[in-house]
Amino acid sequence: MQVKAAFILTVASLSLMSSVAFGQSDVRAQQVAACQDDAYRLCPDQIPDEDQVTQCMARQKSKLSPACRVWFQDSSKRKH
Repeated sequence: MQVKAAFILTVASLSLMSSVAFGQSDVRAQQVAACQDDAYRLCPDQIPDEDQVTQCMARQKSKLSPACRVWFQDSSKRKH
């Protein structure tokens, strides 16, 4: 359970998560839904360190699912 809570915090802290169109909780829920499986698949050794998970996922951007990859793009390119 601690790992899951740490992941939620990790996703919430992603540097490109802010969006004017959505409230903070909506953004977090969208990121968790999009990236949770990728984080467990690609970066399990970095969990629960938020910064390490974010860096790991950014390094493996080409391996992220399309839904998660959008969270690692420039916010002006994101479509929601």
